[in-house]
Amino acid sequence: MNYDIKILGEDIDNGLIEFDRLNLLTKSTKDIATKALMLRLKGFSEISPDKYIKKALDLRLQSINGSPENGTSMTIDCAHFSDTIKGVQLEMFKPREDVLKMTPMSLVIDSFQIALNENIEEADIDKPLLKSLMNFRKNFISDNEIFYLANRGTIPAVRITKDDFHKISVLEDSIPESKKVVINGQLDEMKVSKNKLGLQTENGFVNVFANDKNIIQGILEFMGKEVTISGIAHYKPNGRLSFIEIQDFGKPQTTDKFFSRQPNAMTVKQQLLFQTKQVKKPNVLIDIIGQWPGDESDNEFAEILKGVK
Repeated sequence: MNYDIKILGEDIDNGLIEFDRLNLLTKSTKDIATKALMLRLKGFSEISPDKYIKKALDLRLQSINGSPENGTSMTIDCAHFSDTIKGVQLEMFKPREDVLKMTPMSLVIDSFQIALNENIEEADIDKPLLKSLMNFRKNFISDNEIFYLANRGTIPAVRITKDDFHKISVLEDSIPESKKVVINGQLDEMKVSKNKLGLQTENGFVNVFANDKNIIQGILEFMGKEVTISGIAHYKPNGRLSFIEIQDFGKPQTTDKFFSRQPNAMTVKQQLLFQTKQVKKPNVLIDIIGQWPGDESDNEFAEILKGVK
């Protein structure tokens, strides 16, 4: 399937693209596609794909042309994942049907649309993928440029300006960093994929995941039993726990329940940053975070707070 990448608005070399810049554009676009696919296949975008998945992510430059009037236009060809992710990959990952209908470029377009959408509370996006979207900003050489990513009408095109990366940055900052945790509960299989399980804890149900087949095979011995898991907690854009990546596990010890709890890592500042993503008008409170206490009197600070909604 063919997709278009169009660059408009640069007066200096409109219609031309320098080799180093073309290299940066191809690398940053491929990185977004890779992370978006791994997020959908494995639940976390920073997992490295195997050689079969890398092949499915092929993006081919079919043509490039430009003019001072029409800017620079590139035609990209790539295949649907239903044609490229086969056999062992399907058995291992069991991807959702909507992923198989997509292509590497449609994942790139979809990722930008999700990140720029006002309603992202349950968005299918994570912090490493947002970092890759932010890296795409390096492709801009002026404030006037506009990038268009489209596939000629099959899915909605995305229009990207330099200002859009402020929205993406706010969203990225609102997601807590992944962190090491210990959690205890009863292991219960989830019918999602062979690499995903569920842990019933005192505070609710937690998704747990392992990239290592040996870990999955070993932890299955605890199915229906209490187990203590140590690993890395990853979070959703709304700050809630997405899943825990298993690094180690074992029989529960006496102190495990005392030190174990369902992690909630969203700080006050992250909550406020997340809230600003939900509204179109600016939030005055964001502007004063880290600035107070300052030289203001109590009355002056009270006046500032009147602007907070």
